[in-house]
Amino acid sequence: YIGGCDGVAIVKSAELIGEEPSGTIPHALVLMMGSTIKAVRAFHEVIKPNVKRVALIDTFNDEKFEAINVAEEVGDFLYALRLDTPASRKGDFLRILEEVRWELNLRGYGRIKLFVSGGLDEDDIVRLNPVVDGYGIGTSVSNAKVVDFAMDIVEIEDKPIAKRGKMSGSKRVLRCPKCHQDKTVPLAQKLSRCSCGGKLIDLLVPLVKNGRLVKKQPSHKEVRGYVLRQLKKFPV
Repeated sequence: YIGGCDGVAIVKSAELIGEEPSGTIPHALVLMMGSTIKAVRAFHEVIKPNVKRVALIDTFNDEKFEAINVAEEVGDFLYALRLDTPASRKGDFLRILEEVRWELNLRGYGRIKLFVSGGLDEDDIVRLNPVVDGYGIGTSVSNAKVVDFAMDIVEIEDKPIAKRGKMSGSKRVLRCPKCHQDKTVPLAQKLSRCSCGGKLIDLLVPLVKNGRLVKKQPSHKEVRGYVLRQLKKFPV
């Protein structure tokens, strides 16, 4: 959520940040009810009205025909359809989604949105964006690609020293909020302006001194806002 996602599906996670959890019906409910339509109707009967109704349509049948069946049976209160098609059966997922979208539009259900999930990553999102309205991402968030880093000795008793291939001495890491470029300089170097004219800010600042927080930490909403502002600097 802090990194830019629109919601949190895990109830405990949502409690920790003071947000309402969001999600859709699971395959288990469809399996126990015996059909997608029965599961959606049961969900509709017991869940509070402000929760959007999203039908999971890939449990038993072909996605295209299940989408048509569900839309025709419960389309009056349906907000979206979710396809959680596993990779073992997915084939050309974009083509499957295009078929579903076509059949829904043809029958007057253009307002019903399409959500997708199931082992998706950022490359899938870019490819599916022309036809998909929302994504449920799990693995690629919780098991993100590793950001490689190393911890090395760069000073001994205030004297700069480092192994071969490493820059010795304490450093400042500076960022320009204007062009979003980072720069690393020796700690003693006085540098306040970027070549673009922006005012540089120090990224390495104390958080704890003598076992105490130096300053009040921002809320999760403030951190989220900061992240979203930064994301505008990067291409999708």
